[in-house]
Amino acid sequence: MGQQMTFRRQLSLAVALGVLCLALLSSLTSAWQGNQQIFDTLKQQGLRVTSSMAAQSSLALLAGAPENAANAVQATLSFPDVLRVELCNADGGVLMARGTAGVEVTGLPMPRPLPHEAFLERETDDTWQFVAPVWTKAEASPFEVVAPKETFLGYVRVVHSKATLQRMATHVFFANLLISFFFATVFLLVIRWLAVRLTQPLKDLSGVMARAERGETDVRADVEGPQDIAAMAQAFNRMISALQDRSEELQRHQEHLEDVVRERTGELREAKDRAEVANQAKSTFLARMSHELRTPLNAIMGYAQLLKIGDVLTERQNVGLNTIYSSGEHLLLLINDILDLSSIEAGKFKLFAAPVSSVDFFNGIADIIRIKSEEKGVPFQLQVSADVPDTLKVDEKRLRQVLLNLLSNAVKFTAQGQVRLSVTAMGSSPRRGHRLRFEVQDSGVGLAPEDQDRIFEPFEQAGDSASRSAGTGLGLAITRQLVRMMGGEIKLESQLGKGSLFWFDLWVASTDTVAEAPEQPDESFAKVTGYSGPRRQILVVDDVAANRAMLSDLLGPLGFDIRQACDGLDALVQVRNAEPHLILMDVVMPEMDGLTAIEHLRRDQGPTHLPVIALSANASLVDREKALAAGADAFLPKPLEHDALLTQIGLCLGLIWVREEGGADHRSA
Repeated sequence: MGQQMTFRRQLSLAVALGVLCLALLSSLTSAWQGNQQIFDTLKQQGLRVTSSMAAQSSLALLAGAPENAANAVQATLSFPDVLRVELCNADGGVLMARGTAGVEVTGLPMPRPLPHEAFLERETDDTWQFVAPVWTKAEASPFEVVAPKETFLGYVRVVHSKATLQRMATHVFFANLLISFFFATVFLLVIRWLAVRLTQPLKDLSGVMARAERGETDVRADVEGPQDIAAMAQAFNRMISALQDRSEELQRHQEHLEDVVRERTGELREAKDRAEVANQAKSTFLARMSHELRTPLNAIMGYAQLLKIGDVLTERQNVGLNTIYSSGEHLLLLINDILDLSSIEAGKFKLFAAPVSSVDFFNGIADIIRIKSEEKGVPFQLQVSADVPDTLKVDEKRLRQVLLNLLSNAVKFTAQGQVRLSVTAMGSSPRRGHRLRFEVQDSGVGLAPEDQDRIFEPFEQAGDSASRSAGTGLGLAITRQLVRMMGGEIKLESQLGKGSLFWFDLWVASTDTVAEAPEQPDESFAKVTGYSGPRRQILVVDDVAANRAMLSDLLGPLGFDIRQACDGLDALVQVRNAEPHLILMDVVMPEMDGLTAIEHLRRDQGPTHLPVIALSANASLVDREKALAAGADAFLPKPLEHDALLTQIGLCLGLIWVREEGGADHRSA
């Protein structure tokens, strides 16, 4: 409220309230003092009247004749405000009473010792009750040896009204109030005049400031009024002049800055465009590199699997084939690491959680690592606490990748001692699930403090040259990124020569059921020689002749009638001429790619469903989803795995595989 009032109004209001309060207080004080003086005067008057009445009543009390005091009583009642007069003897009996009827008189016991002067016996809101004792006068006589004593004859009681007191008090109060408010009004008028004289320069200065606030620059305040306000006006004028100078200078800098900003913006835009082009080129290069590397690997690893099936190879040939296949697998692992890191950096990497049995999951990892550790003679230990839930909802593939990366490094850098994987439940939350701690500990060479942060960077490795030679240095970088995507942070504790401890915490939801995994064959397809039933025709569609030849050499001996097409258009023509039982369709081809060809097949197909298995050297999850969305029945990444290919063919065609030398038949349908 006060912030919405002007300074002049606030000053006037404050002074007015102060003056009015002061006038009222002054009136009350003066009235109280006047009342006290009137009170004392009227009280003393009442005491004198009572004493006078007592002096004239001694004869009447001595003789017991009230008529002797009649004139004195009548004279006393003639005084203003005297309401009643009583003449009482020594024992309290009323000898005579005169006055206004109905006046209440209350007699009180006489005080001891008996007084000689009049006193106030009782006081009410409306009356005073005075009492004066009456004594005999002792006059000395030359004939008496002992002076006579005064004798108490009785007393006089006079009831005196307070009407005059109340009337005079009211008169005094209103007179004082009127005088006080008169002078207060005069004072307020003077203050008002002074306020106007003092605040007008402030009002003028405020108006000039408001104009400056609205954007006017050529404004100046009049230097007038009291010295302080004149100093404020001068300071304001100097401030406006300085602001004008700075505004002009700022305008000049702003014009120059706009030119600089436009220049820098253009440079940043060009840099951004170059970065986007470079990033796109990197993504395109990695995708193309993946495809180009996987394509020859498909033929290399495919023929290596074909040759391993045969029984006519020497031991040296088997060693060579195993070397070729393991080298191909290692190269494929390096390609996958580079693509994973690129996807994570581009923000295109996604996690897909699904229910998984914790017992099967951790035992599966232990089986893989135990084989590697036993080759080096290093014991491996798995510790899973009893309070870990039986069923966890996680991205099984990526969590396995994290743990295998850490455990593989632990085995690689441990020559003696042991490697341990422990999983411990650290608590639970109704909203977040179970908090699990994963620890991978080894007793290997350990890490120096300066290497402990560096090993998590891409393409960085620690250790001696022998251990660094195998790998690209991407495993721990990808591991840390995957753990962060899962909501944790990988930590490291290590001492050089004493081993290392990698650990991280994850919040993992638990479920009651585990998704059923697809049924896998109990035996390898290494001894499969054919299938039961009529001969089936398979159309192999691939733009690379070596890949078509490899699939023909793999499937032809099993009894399939193999036909080949070099692109999607060729495949559509051959399907129209003679519809095969199954198509193995490469995705990336010239003329017409595999996805477009599958879409044409699905639009043109009749009542009979033609199974199509999509094959691609682009092995990301996005490529798989695109192939299945186009209408493919299954998707297999290149390089092709022999068992995975025969499994999908058996499922699509409902085959019963025939194995040599009494091997158990296996129905894939």
